[in-house]
Amino acid sequence: MNFSEMVQRFAAALPGTESFKQAKANCEAIIKDEPFQSCAAFLIAGFCRTYVLIYEDQALEADFARRNHRQLLEYMIQLDKALASHDHGVVHQTLIDVVEHYAKSDRIF
Repeated sequence: MNFSEMVQRFAAALPGTESFKQAKANCEAIIKDEPFQSCAAFLIAGFCRTYVLIYEDQALEADFARRNHRQLLEYMIQLDKALASHDHGVVHQTLIDVVEHYAKSDRIF
């Protein structure tokens, strides 16, 4: 499992807590097996963990689930592009950008 594969699987998954659970599990495998991708995977795993903790036992409206799925996917895509550059500086800046965007957002996960 690598970050790009995880992004593709998440993009194809239905919105909801199950897709976030699977992404978190995939991130844990990436953290273990892909050192260069581990920081990005750790950040995404944290978002997934929070989402599942907050929403797992709630009935979510479809629009809400789709919006959350889309937001996390956007973060994943940004990080995947940065990782593809194999440039530590680019990855670091993208991690900062994602965290800053998240901090200014509604923090839904």
